[in-house]
Amino acid sequence: MLGKPVADAIEARLRSEVPGFVERYRQTPTLAVVLVGNNAASERYVGKKIEACARLGMRAEAKRFAGDISADDLAQEVSKIGRSPSFHGVLVQLPLPHAIEQHDAATTNKFDVFDAIDPNKDVDGVGRDAVAALYRAQQERIRLMPGTALAVRRMMAFYGVVTEGRQAVVVGRNDITSKPIMHMLGGRMCNAAAVWCHRHVAPEDQRRLIREADILVTAVGTASYRITADMVKPGVAVFDVATRVDEAGKMHGDVDFAAVRKVASCITPVPRGVGPVTVAALCENLLRAAHLTVGVEQAGYSFAVA
Repeated sequence: MLGKPVADAIEARLRSEVPGFVERYRQTPTLAVVLVGNNAASERYVGKKIEACARLGMRAEAKRFAGDISADDLAQEVSKIGRSPSFHGVLVQLPLPHAIEQHDAATTNKFDVFDAIDPNKDVDGVGRDAVAALYRAQQERIRLMPGTALAVRRMMAFYGVVTEGRQAVVVGRNDITSKPIMHMLGGRMCNAAAVWCHRHVAPEDQRRLIREADILVTAVGTASYRITADMVKPGVAVFDVATRVDEAGKMHGDVDFAAVRKVASCITPVPRGVGPVTVAALCENLLRAAHLTVGVEQAGYSFAVA
C-alpha cells in the first residue's frame, strides 16, 4: 500500500479548494509549526510540511524555541500563537524536551502544551477537544481528526481494508499516533475488536495478540523492536507507522518489510507508506481549520472513495 496515490488524491482535492478560500476570504491558510530545540529528524519532518503547504497554495512557518524553555513558557507561547489572526493552524512538533514530555500531573507537561492550542486550530488533533471528539467517534461531527489516524483511515478506505468485526492490534502507546488510531479502530468509525500492545504487556501476550491480528498497526520506532514474518498471521493487513533514522540517514519502520510482505495481504513500506499521507492529511486539516477560523463550520469527515 503505497502512500503516494492516497496523498495525491487528497492533494488534488485541496488544489481545487484552496484557491476558492483564498479568493473569498482574502487569506492564505497558514500553519504555525512550533519547534523546540534542535532535532535533526524533527527538522526534516517540518521541512516536508512546509514544502507540502507551499505546493498546495498554503503557507507554513516554523516558530522556533530554545530547548531549555519551560513547559509553562511554552504553553503560553503556543496560546499566544493560537490567538494570532496570522495563523489558521497550530502544530507542536514532537518530540519535546524530556522535561516537558514527562507525565508529572503536578507540573505543567506536554498535555498542557497541547491544550493551549486553540481547538479550532488544532490541526494535529492533540488537544482535549479533539481527543474527546475522537473518543465519541461521530465522524459526521468531528472538526479536526488527529493527522496520523486520519491518514491511516484514508489508506484503509483507498485500499479497501475492511475493519468491521476484524481483530485489530495496535503496537505502541504514542500520544499522537497509537492512541488516536486505537480509539479510531475500536470506536464507531471502524468497529473493529481493537487491542493495545505496549511495554507493560507481557512479551508472550504481545506475541500471541500480534499473531492473531487481522489488522496490525505498529508505531514503536526503536532499533530494538522488529516485527518479523513468523510473528504475523497470513493475510494480515499491516500499517507500519513507525519512523526512525539510523546513523547512515536511512529511514526504517518497525516491520521487516521484505519478509512480511510475503505473508501479509497488504502492507505499507517505510518510507513511501503512511508518511506522505500524514503530511497530506495535515494539509487537509489546515484548510478545515482555516474555514473554522473564519467562522465556517467544517464538521465531519467522509471516507467514500470516488
